[in-house]
Amino acid sequence: MQRLECHVKKYKWGKQGNESELWMGTHPDGPAVLANSSTRLSSFIAKSHSASYLSNNNWKEDIHLPFIMKVMSIARSLSLQAHPTKEQAARLHERDPIHYPDRHHKPELAYALTQFELLCGFRPAEQILANIEEMMEKARNHPDLVGEYHETLGKYSFFPDRGCITEGTVEVIRKMYEDFPGDIGIFSPLILNHMVLKPGECCYYAAEELHAYLSGGSDSECLLAIEIKSRLLECVECVGCSNNTIRAAMTPKFIDRDALCEVLNYRMTPPEDYLVPANPLPDYPGVEEYSPDCKDFQLHRIRVCLRLSEEWQDSNSFDNLNKYLFQVQPTAQQASLPVLNCASIMVIVDGSAVLEEVDGPSSSRSKVRKMN
Repeated sequence: MQRLECHVKKYKWGKQGNESELWMGTHPDGPAVLANSSTRLSSFIAKSHSASYLSNNNWKEDIHLPFIMKVMSIARSLSLQAHPTKEQAARLHERDPIHYPDRHHKPELAYALTQFELLCGFRPAEQILANIEEMMEKARNHPDLVGEYHETLGKYSFFPDRGCITEGTVEVIRKMYEDFPGDIGIFSPLILNHMVLKPGECCYYAAEELHAYLSGGSDSECLLAIEIKSRLLECVECVGCSNNTIRAAMTPKFIDRDALCEVLNYRMTPPEDYLVPANPLPDYPGVEEYSPDCKDFQLHRIRVCLRLSEEWQDSNSFDNLNKYLFQVQPTAQQASLPVLNCASIMVIVDGSAVLEEVDGPSSSRSKVRKMN
């Protein structure tokens, strides 16, 4: 068990100081290192005898985890984007290694820590015409909202969409217009599922799915140090070990519409299909498992509390994938975690704990300090 110092990504959509993502993993674009050391996590795994189950090639300089775990801080809408499959990623990397830096796919799972808004996947096809027709009507009656895009929107009317436009959808379009005036991407809520996740809810989308994160909690404080308060975070995200992103709109970065059209699957489905249920593990009280249709990762949520308010419980969730004993002070309540024959990363979003390895090769103990 090793404490990590992780890489902070700064993007314009982040909160104060543009701090936006904390990467926990081994990807070269944001590698974690061992705390108080310059040793990369990937190098430590390669050299560690305890990592022999990860690969038969431990002589390698680096062995990478198959996932990146992130915590995210979102002040405004992210780009409209999709990610390639492994086969598509290999072709894109060969063609353009600058914009597609690796050959891996990037499935994504988002776990909401606050109320969390996003767009994900095309809406059911039967809802297309109603939305487009209604928006065209709104364009005529509310030129301040649509204005210059009245004619442009008509060119995109072949996309699938949701049923009649709700006031919530209009407000999403209005907010996106404020974030990205002059961008055709503001109309994506007409064609994509608008989802609002509650804390503790989780969604998953594989490669080839069009999506965009919109917003989360309203707190504007700076957060992405190692110590973090959950009320300032929007979500915990697990993704494949890749940084391949195909952007469609709402970004000053490189937009590759040809690649986007090449990879999108255009699957039309209701938003419920993207939700991942929390499955309690009967033999492990307090542990719930989120298992998407993906071999790269799964997520465990562990909540340990004793005679505490529901509000406190909701603010003290965190995620783990390892075989440790978890104890919350001062209650000394504990939870045993399932044994998994894989590497894992843990992040505590609130509270303090003592982690004790059990049934392992050593009796080492590590304190996890309160995240502020």
